[in-house]
Amino acid sequence: MIEPIEIPDATREPAAYVEALVRTLGEREPLEVLRGTPATARELCRRLDDRGWRTPMAEGEWTPLQVVGHLLDVDIVYGFRWRLILTEDRPSYPGYDEKAWSLLPRPEPRRLLDALDGLRAANLAMLEGVSDADRDRLGVHGEQGEERFELALNKVAGHDLAHLNQLARTVAAVTAAPARS
Repeated sequence: MIEPIEIPDATREPAAYVEALVRTLGEREPLEVLRGTPATARELCRRLDDRGWRTPMAEGEWTPLQVVGHLLDVDIVYGFRWRLILTEDRPSYPGYDEKAWSLLPRPEPRRLLDALDGLRAANLAMLEGVSDADRDRLGVHGEQGEERFELALNKVAGHDLAHLNQLARTVAAVTAAPARS
């Protein structure tokens, strides 16, 4: 059994949420984590059939399609936020309702994984060119307050680890469950 990584709700407990993501990352190099996420997600999902992609591990939990879709959404959101921080002085950016976004239509699973891989590659090309001085630039998150670029980067890497854990647990539960008639 895979132990869950517990992350508090970002809206209700923003400081605890940030702290948990950074703690989850630990001493890992954030860019290495970000580089590995698409391949790890693809590997975790390789045994899923169409039903499995759309089955949650339990009532009220996300399906594998929603978890991978959320990873893509975060790359869209943070790709934008990182670019704002790097090109504007102390920009503000809103939070968003990840639960509502998780209900939006998605492409079929293979294309969703391809989209995550492609968007992550584009974001990594930008991230790998960020100078040490630019890592100190500031942005203002609408729910979490002021954050350095470096913190935003570390949060996403910790976020990836937490959701890959969720995906692994979901896939394990879905593939171990007996077929329903």
